[in-house]
Amino acid sequence: MSLLQDFDKIQLVKVGPSLRERLERMATANYRLLTIARMRRYRRTVEQDMEPESWTALESPAVLTLAEICGALGLSERERARVLGTEGERMLAKLIESRPVGRLFLEPINERQLEALRYVERHGRIECRTYRALCPIWSDETLRLDLADLVKRGILTKNGAKKGTYYTVSDEHLC
Repeated sequence: MSLLQDFDKIQLVKVGPSLRERLERMATANYRLLTIARMRRYRRTVEQDMEPESWTALESPAVLTLAEICGALGLSERERARVLGTEGERMLAKLIESRPVGRLFLEPINERQLEALRYVERHGRIECRTYRALCPIWSDETLRLDLADLVKRGILTKNGAKKGTYYTVSDEHLC
C-alpha cells in the first residue's frame, strides 16, 4: 500500500490513468463479475429447488427480483441476459407485456417525478403549472410526459381537462 502512496507523490506528466485508477477499475470490474456470478448461482439454486417445475412459475417470480437487481446495479442487457438465462429472459419479456407493473422494474422513476410525488404527498394534488415551477429548466412537453408516465404506471390519476387538469394519487396507492 505504501508503494502506491509513494508512486502518487512523484511529479509526472499524466498521459493515461494512474496505477491506482487502473487498479480501482480492475477491482470494480472484478466485483461486477463476482456479482453476476453470484446472481447466476442463485438462479441455478432456485432452478434446482423448483424441479421438476420451472423456476419462472413462482407466484412472485424470482425473474422480476433478479431483473430489478440487475437494473439497480446498472448491468447491461447482455449482462442481465447472462444472469437470467434464456428461460428467464423469455419470462421477463412475457411479464412486461402482460403486466404494466413490470415496467417499474426496468425504468425507475426519475428525480423530477419524485419531486412531483413529494409535492402531491404534501398538498394532495399537482397541476402542470405547479410542476413547471418545481422544475423550471425542463420543457413543458418533458414535464407533461413525466406526469403522463406516472398516470400510465397507475401512481397518479388525471382529473379535469385542458387548463383545469390536475393530478392526484390514484386509489390503488392510497393507504
